[in-house]
Amino acid sequence: MKDLAREASRWWRQAQADLSFLTVARQAGRYDTCCFLAQQVAEKALKAYLFQQGEELIFTHSIFKLCDLAARHLADFAPLKERVKLLDFYYVEARYPNALEDVIPAEFYSDNDAQQAIAMAEAVMALVRQELDARPTV
Repeated sequence: MKDLAREASRWWRQAQADLSFLTVARQAGRYDTCCFLAQQVAEKALKAYLFQQGEELIFTHSIFKLCDLAARHLADFAPLKERVKLLDFYYVEARYPNALEDVIPAEFYSDNDAQQAIAMAEAVMALVRQELDARPTV
């Protein structure tokens, strides 16, 4: 059996590390990378929370689904899901040249997209941080 508190800590620390790079990607004009990385920040933070709650098997990359799973433990994740569900569109579309019609991600995403993606990732981080801080084992 996994040490779930340790696993939660590993996922949380990586979410924090990725979060610190979002502004760098945005300032460099890599809006596609920023959008994808914002999705990753939210995914890793939510998985950290779920591991902390005792979940062992988490087989999705969907922010929408991860928020649903987290809402089983804390109702505050249900309204958050509605605010951040657009991050799901950055998992594939912001990375692969064949995911968008007639354009590549580097040409499609804008500074506004990156700014909104960062705000969504920060919203997830804030709620997860609040909950992880309430449990000092992480």
